[in-house]
Amino acid sequence: MTLGAARADTMADLIRSHIEAIGGRERITALKTMHVVGHVTTEGRTQKFDLLARRPNSIRVTTTAEGRTLIQGCDGTVAWRLQPDQSPQAHRMQGMEATDFMGEAEFDDQLVDPESRGYQLDYAGEVTYQGHKAYKVLVTTLRLKPYFLILDAETYFIVAQVARQTDASGQTLTKETRYSDFAPLDGVLLPRRFTVYLGERQQSETVLETMEANVVIKPGTFALPDTAR
Repeated sequence: MTLGAARADTMADLIRSHIEAIGGRERITALKTMHVVGHVTTEGRTQKFDLLARRPNSIRVTTTAEGRTLIQGCDGTVAWRLQPDQSPQAHRMQGMEATDFMGEAEFDDQLVDPESRGYQLDYAGEVTYQGHKAYKVLVTTLRLKPYFLILDAETYFIVAQVARQTDASGQTLTKETRYSDFAPLDGVLLPRRFTVYLGERQQSETVLETMEANVVIKPGTFALPDTAR
């Protein structure tokens, strides 16, 4: 067996183990929609958010802070934003803003049916992450620059995503998103806390306070509002 074939077999085993660990394919597929309430803290400032999501990649997030409201949405094709306090006109997102938001709109993680969703996954070796044995996976997609996922070797949960990012000054830093506080939602284990580091500095922390599975969502919830059509 060649090294490439061995790595492909290892990657296939990691995918199978991950799917089983977070609840199994049947439960993952049965989870169609979700309603999440939580908050994001960035540099000491906290924003509340209310999120609706639908498989495979529709999302609507309403964020409130200091008396202001921001609504962002994606129907799977068009990403948009609306600031009703400033204008009734919604705007289509453009460029990397749209690319990043549409990536966040994906309902499943990258190890669930990766090929059909445009992800190439390559096993990148065994590492030690925060004192624990882990596996490193290289993720390549047309939308974004390549990045790594870190899978805990005991739980097979995705515990981190690591990428390189250039800041406003032109300096290239490591951006690391850590996933923790895993809890079941209709039998599917999902992280409830997302902590983002840029270099050595903590940039933000997102906490999911409540989650509801398979909620009824009104038609048109994720579509670009009529004012922007």
